[in-house]
Amino acid sequence: MTNAPLTIIEPGIGGVRSADIGADELPTDLRFHDDERLSPLEAVYAARITNIETASDLAFADLGNGRTGVMNLRRARLRVKGQVQSIKDCVTEGERLLVQVTSEPSALEAKAFSITPRPRLMGRYLVAEAGGSRLNFSKDLPPKIVKALEADLKAFAGDAALIVRRSAAVVPADAVSAEAERLTTALMTGADTPGLVFAFSPLEKALLAVPDESEQILVEGGSNFADAKALAAEHWPDLLDRLAPYSESEPAFEHFGVNEAVEEALADRIELPSGGWISLTETPAMTVVDVNMGGALKGRSANEARLQVNMEAALATLYHLRFQDIGGLVVVDFIDMSAKGAAKELMTLIEHTARTDRVPLNHTGLSTFGLVEFARKRSGVSLRGRMQAPGLPRRRASAVAIELLRRGTHIGRMAEPGALIVSGPEPVIGWLKANEQFVEELETTTQRAVELMLGAETDVFLRG
Repeated sequence: MTNAPLTIIEPGIGGVRSADIGADELPTDLRFHDDERLSPLEAVYAARITNIETASDLAFADLGNGRTGVMNLRRARLRVKGQVQSIKDCVTEGERLLVQVTSEPSALEAKAFSITPRPRLMGRYLVAEAGGSRLNFSKDLPPKIVKALEADLKAFAGDAALIVRRSAAVVPADAVSAEAERLTTALMTGADTPGLVFAFSPLEKALLAVPDESEQILVEGGSNFADAKALAAEHWPDLLDRLAPYSESEPAFEHFGVNEAVEEALADRIELPSGGWISLTETPAMTVVDVNMGGALKGRSANEARLQVNMEAALATLYHLRFQDIGGLVVVDFIDMSAKGAAKELMTLIEHTARTDRVPLNHTGLSTFGLVEFARKRSGVSLRGRMQAPGLPRRRASAVAIELLRRGTHIGRMAEPGALIVSGPEPVIGWLKANEQFVEELETTTQRAVELMLGAETDVFLRG
């Protein structure tokens, strides 16, 4: 027996997490919606060009609040029509412009945020992009809907390029117009000094990301549910009737197995039902998936075992590409198979399963050496990139700190009196002290005093 797909939303300190639960009750997608103070990804800023490096064709910009952006020639030339010889043909030092952060710094963590001079805001019913003046409609929209929306939206298309999505068909026209006004206003905002111009709140990001097929949206926490209900009523009426409070005592991500799926995803080995296993290794250039037989030979012929492990490995790989949000080039090293028709059977499974990914995913055939290459659109930092320090089998201090804050919000709701103690090693406690606004938010959320304490292990507990 299967249930209807649903989405769970878990607000926390520093951001919101959401996950989609499929009809088989297994988590399929995991998303992190960070506070702009924690991650400025996709936020729009008023920027000032501070330095131009002609040798590398890079322009650096002050984004305010101590943040630096970097724009390469490919993005800078979006501002100029005609021939461009160098980045100096596109921007000048001291120039002020509106930009959007497109990606986090590299693994070195010391580089600037990548920025684009053509911000693009993704709403629920339409997309607004600066630097253009056009109005396009999804091919899935009926002509009657297009005609009803066209007259109102033309007024906003003069300030930005608008692309109306198919979801606009299920809401009143004034909801679509209101979103167009909100997004185009943000793209036309100017500022005298560098700083933030527009960013969706973490809860707004979570609501925007809810798939159309999710029949129910469970929000953890009574006040959080009220906030989500108010946002939906104001901006996204198609979500209103699907929202419901999560009422179980166990945290939602525990109840639906999301935390367990995260632990499995971050393990060195991902076990397969047959006894085989796969390992995922992320490098700066690609992600490599190694398929291993393990104990799969027991009770099977060699040909049967190889095909069985490869089929399970293909399903597991495609699941983790989606669940961990792994983008870029992915190479899977399958076990060599000699049985007639085995390669075709494997590729048929890959072809069918790849279509279920919401992110564009392309792949090659099976090479002579048993390799299949996947190219998946990169939409952000992968789960491993977010949770683990580069090249080390340990978690980032920031990821551990945020997890402790999440645990603190749950423990802080308990009836027992006392201060909330957050304990951890120096890098974690140091990060919390450097980002004290999140500790203050934990105090406000739980109505308790919060104390930071150095310790060999991470822990959160109440002390009277």
